Amino acid sequence: MSWVTRRPYSIVTLSEAAKLYKTDCCRHLAAAYGALLASHGGRVPTKGELDVTTLPRVVPHLILCAVTPPDRCIYRVVGEDVKSRIGNRVGRNYYDLVPPARRHHSMWAINMLVAVPCAWRVEIEQVYDSGIARLVEATAFPLASAEPGIAGFIVLADCEIGPSEGAAPGEVTLIGTNILRRDLIDIGFGVDEGFADLVPGPEAQAAPPLLDYPLDATPR
Repeated sequence: MSWVTRRPYSIVTLSEAAKLYKTDCCRHLAAAYGALLASHGGRVPTKGELDVTTLPRVVPHLILCAVTPPDRCIYRVVGEDVKSRIGNRVGRNYYDLVPPARRHHSMWAINMLVAVPCAWRVEIEQVYDSGIARLVEATAFPLASAEPGIAGFIVLADCEIGPSEGAAPGEVTLIGTNILRRDLIDIGFGVDEGFADLVPGPEAQAAPPLLDYPLDATPR
């Protein structure tokens, strides 16, 4: 399989991003983060300053990760809806689940959230060993860290866009993903305008399902 780089679809401000969201959970997290940012004079909030109890519609779709560049992004919290799709990955390093070919670009996408700092929105196709494919929207925002050895945290809402035909309850065997679209969000500090995703080349995209390498595969 060949791979190509793909630039973000758009670069928007946080207020402009509101019109892009397709799911309520992502829209609510973005609104809550924007309000928190404004209440702190534009300063990136800490993990403790984000009160998720005020976001009951987001909590089942919430992910919280601790980021230590270059190669650690540890799941701290995984919401119940996310667990039902990808399993309980608390304590695992996200990058261990990324195909080796894409790992550098995944680190780039996550580390820039903390380093710039900025945010993003993505549409992702998740494919399972049953052959079922789910279209998911996710949005991620940075949180400042007061913990030694942790550069920052990222909080995400990760929500399915519409129902999946033939979905089976408890299905958790995710075998591959494909990034269909990414929008970068400027939260007041700019964005990394050089960023690009690594995605399957045109010949792979012409034959559905759109898959990168399975999560446990090695590129050839």
